[in-house]
Amino acid sequence: MTERALFNRRYTSYTPNGTEVWLLNGAGVQTTISSTSSFLAGVDLNQGQVVFVSGAYVVPAIAASGVSRPEYGAIGVTAEAAYQNATLSVVLDDAATIPGSQITAESSLTPGETYYISKYSGELTKYSTASGLITRASGYVALAPIGTAVSTSELQVEIGLPVILTD
Repeated sequence: MTERALFNRRYTSYTPNGTEVWLLNGAGVQTTISSTSSFLAGVDLNQGQVVFVSGAYVVPAIAASGVSRPEYGAIGVTAEAAYQNATLSVVLDDAATIPGSQITAESSLTPGETYYISKYSGELTKYSTASGLITRASGYVALAPIGTAVSTSELQVEIGLPVILTD
């Protein structure tokens, strides 16, 4: 689990002239937030697939033209493979192992590169690959960032807001 500062504020009570006020001290309020979470698989899933929530399940995310907004609203990357209706861990904000089979037009990640949801179900892609650019003309509806490669097989998951592509 990762320690995170929330609001980065601590308040102290102070009572001048009989009226209670609260002073902002600036010290941090700390809490522990899990970098992974458990979900039910809506379909058979592989390790390293980008997923979104649909009802009570996670299913592969996709950024192909014509898909609905929730389908490219990724929440994370699967930490392991799972059969439909099984519980699995999803990496929400941490390092995730990505097999080459989950990368569009490549067999490994390129360290330092940002990766996005592919137009192929559950896969990741760079902005520019052998399969083309992420543009509306290349069959994408959105540019949806998932994270940055820290090695040839590990992605630091940092889900970003998708940019809707137009002609």
